[in-house]
Amino acid sequence: MDDKIPELLLQYDIVSPEAALLRHNENRTYKVIDKSNGNVYLLRVHDPVTVNLAGIQHTRQGVESELRLLEAIAHRTDLAVQVPVVNLHGQLVTEFELDGRSLCCSLLHWIEGRNMTKEDLSSYDAAYNLGAQVANLHAFYGTYDKSMAADRPDYGIRRTEKMLTQIRRGVEFELFSDENFVTVEQTLKLIVNRLKAGRPETVKQGIIHADLNMSNILVTPLGRYVFIDYCLFGFGYHLFDVAMTALNAPRETREQVVKGYFGQEPPLDETYSVIEGFMLSAVLGYYAFVMENEAVHPWIRERMPQFCDTRCVPFLNGESIFLSF
Repeated sequence: MDDKIPELLLQYDIVSPEAALLRHNENRTYKVIDKSNGNVYLLRVHDPVTVNLAGIQHTRQGVESELRLLEAIAHRTDLAVQVPVVNLHGQLVTEFELDGRSLCCSLLHWIEGRNMTKEDLSSYDAAYNLGAQVANLHAFYGTYDKSMAADRPDYGIRRTEKMLTQIRRGVEFELFSDENFVTVEQTLKLIVNRLKAGRPETVKQGIIHADLNMSNILVTPLGRYVFIDYCLFGFGYHLFDVAMTALNAPRETREQVVKGYFGQEPPLDETYSVIEGFMLSAVLGYYAFVMENEAVHPWIRERMPQFCDTRCVPFLNGESIFLSF
């Protein structure tokens, strides 16, 4: 793949590139420096590392919908995003052939920063401000009408069955027991039941980022938070984003993320029980995504039984687990 990079970058009039692979997850991502002028970019080849990560978001229309969203955020909000670069044909997406497959790639302007850590959220103000920033993103989503449901993943209740099918493979791989899987199944069933019983103001749905983990939140040299990697954005529950963001904070300040999100309007009593369910769902979703990746199997074998015993079982027993992660 790496030998294709110079040819791809010619499509963006970058003739003297220096490219370094950053990671291969839902996409192959490269840091690119144009040595002719010093400009820095993020090149993404939309080729997921495992089949479980693949989806509509990797098609041309899916990638284009993400890039149009980034352009809209950049033009209509104060939120910093990695702005897309058009190729020499004026297109946001460049397609190319690799081993008989047609893949999409996209180029974004680089934002200097480092991945967020829990220490960054050790103060009440920092955690509160991060929650408020998620609220600002959702407020923009509420005004954005350019995303078609057919172009984006659906993170609603129906996704539960797909997750269960993917996680069940762990039993076939002998990574964890049937009993562990039953615990996961019961956990997801309880989460769904709470969503079905939740009040409309608690279970609001719309566009969500869907992947606000620490590796997708940058801290700039000036201390600004920047949400990156909108590849998985789609339609789901707003509190899913809140739950993922809260997981980034240490226990001492985690509640401030939720308070920052709701601002002057305090959350309803049932809000935390829904957020706890989404915390579990976020972790289980990660297991589902990486289940076919053999390199991660030793980690799953060690962690899944512990996760069931220390997180899922207490949740099923009616205990609060908001501060358990």
